[in-house]
Amino acid sequence: MSEQQLRQIITTLDMRRSQLDNITRQQEMIRASIEEHLRAKETLESYSKTDEDEEMLVPVGAGVFIRVRAGKNEKAITAVGSGVLMERNMAEISTRLEARIDDIHKTAEELGAQAEKISRAIEELSMEAQRQYNALQQPKQDDQTI
Repeated sequence: MSEQQLRQIITTLDMRRSQLDNITRQQEMIRASIEEHLRAKETLESYSKTDEDEEMLVPVGAGVFIRVRAGKNEKAITAVGSGVLMERNMAEISTRLEARIDDIHKTAEELGAQAEKISRAIEELSMEAQRQYNALQQPKQDDQTI
């Protein structure tokens, strides 16, 4: 084995570690997205169960809530894509949120599988790099004993 081959393995190893870092960041963003969707669904369900004129706290994000009085409102406004907002029935929005949560969970599972595959590749490359390094050092040690 040559030093050039060892350098190639190390370059590949660095690339794989970078890929794993990117996937880890994506997983963090996905976790945040799931939490946001779950909070939205929970808020809609709580509002739907609230009696008219009852006071409640509505989360607006970043740990901030506003006090509101519930009205006879069975509809909410939701984003439908490309910055377009549409008024829809709360039950329909809740169903759509659940579907999005399921899709995001599937994406998280796929990323987890990719991360596992890359982690195994990193482990194998690390062992191979160590073997090649040891093999390159062996002749030098033999030279020193003469």
